Amino acid sequence: MENHLGILLYATLFTVEAVTMFNYTAVNAVDQTRLSEHVYVVILAGGTGERLWPYSRVACPKQLLTIGSDKTLLEQAIDRVQGLAGRDRIWVVTTSEHEAKIRDCVGLQVSRVLVEPSPRNTGPAIAYCCVQIMEKDPDAVLFFVPADAFIPEQDETLFIDSAKEAIACAQAQDSICLLGITPTYAATGYGYIECDSELKVGNSFKVNSFREKPCKVEAQRYLSNSNMLWNTCTFAGRVSRFIKEFEIHAPALLYGVQNFCNGTATYHEVESLSIDYAVIEKTNRIWVTPCLFSWCDVGNVAVFLGLKQQYEKKENVVLVDSNNNLVDVPGKLVALIDVDNLCVIQTDDVLLITKKESTEKVRNLVSSIKQKQLNDYL
Repeated sequence: MENHLGILLYATLFTVEAVTMFNYTAVNAVDQTRLSEHVYVVILAGGTGERLWPYSRVACPKQLLTIGSDKTLLEQAIDRVQGLAGRDRIWVVTTSEHEAKIRDCVGLQVSRVLVEPSPRNTGPAIAYCCVQIMEKDPDAVLFFVPADAFIPEQDETLFIDSAKEAIACAQAQDSICLLGITPTYAATGYGYIECDSELKVGNSFKVNSFREKPCKVEAQRYLSNSNMLWNTCTFAGRVSRFIKEFEIHAPALLYGVQNFCNGTATYHEVESLSIDYAVIEKTNRIWVTPCLFSWCDVGNVAVFLGLKQQYEKKENVVLVDSNNNLVDVPGKLVALIDVDNLCVIQTDDVLLITKKESTEKVRNLVSSIKQKQLNDYL
């Protein structure tokens, strides 16, 4: 997490006037009529959000938090994909722990809530979807979207245009196509995509490699490299291609899911791997579409609170020689003297104070709370 909130907010919520490295123009490259009845949108909503504690709790996981709207992040994601598939082809994947709350949230907005019996990371969740949809529609083209990303409502058209580009590329190349964002600051908390600007199809580019959460020096170097994009973990591909890639790169994971589906194994026996580690970072059939929409991975409390403060102006903070602090303490005047780069968060039952650059350690704090069996605070 970077030290300066102002930089972070402008970096994660940059405007559409930003110039991209590819001179990319957001055009509707795939006419709506070309998005066939075989396109399915799958929203991944199974995360626990431990890095967003104390906002994200068992009773209200991160995908059910709100930013910039009365709607939850999950509801915003559903609204955002309406231009890609009808309700009958929008699915949500979650875990049994969150099933009831997710169903209450989505209501009849989606056709199916697919429930993992236990959390096994994004690889099994996606393989589970692929196995289920392959049986239903072998010609399906899948578009996977995380439920916990923030994209402003005014950028939904740009998002749809980019999604259509990625879907078209995935179909034309029989490959997996990611959505990528041009970096605007040296972020150390994001994954990066290195693409080949010489290999281009439409507005998409072949991927050379992935670089996961670099150090500050490397991130600064990536910022000056015109071939680097932030990885949004949003991607498209034919269901048959996903199945094939699992067979090649993560066969034990796929067979575990298939055995669970045919009743010969439990889901807990399935190998727990992220989709990035299982397939995305290993396959050579991978492309990326550079995007212009504003995007933010709501990955920790500093990012969440920065967005929250931008949309919910607070007047209860008084500062003396203090800079770059994030404060969310309802119902109290907060006075800060000679302190910089802090997050100060209060809920009904928790007070959290941390340096912004230390917010990734919130997950360690949650582990300590579990060890002490202070379950009322989880």
